[in-house]
Amino acid sequence: MQLQQVFNNCSSLIVYKDNSSHEFFKGEEQYVLIMNTWNEIVCDAYEMPAYGVSIDSLTREEMKSGQWLEFVFDGKCQYNEMPFEKLLVKVEEEYSGFNVIRYLSEGGYFGRCFYMQLNDKNMSSISNEIKNIQI
Repeated sequence: MQLQQVFNNCSSLIVYKDNSSHEFFKGEEQYVLIMNTWNEIVCDAYEMPAYGVSIDSLTREEMKSGQWLEFVFDGKCQYNEMPFEKLLVKVEEEYSGFNVIRYLSEGGYFGRCFYMQLNDKNMSSISNEIKNIQI
């Protein structure tokens, strides 16, 4: 399984916009729209070695502004021998690559990240999708 496929196993999505958030559950219309847009941008993406390491307090502070998308899973999952319960991505229109921050209830947003490089794409479509959501 590739990282792109892992996202499809989430049970809900949390959209963060300038320190406000809303959770969308699998099957809801907005969940489907977000996931369709997400899958369009990551379908040809590839993983790169990640140099990013998250520190919980710094990540939480940074999440107070901008756009973020969090993928929530039912319980603990694992990919490349790294466990997580949630995966968090900062959404910036011009980003063509991004860290995927892991969350575990026993440590928060802490530890090594995954990194995805988009292939000839950027995050503009998912950024626009999030901008249109009323929170």
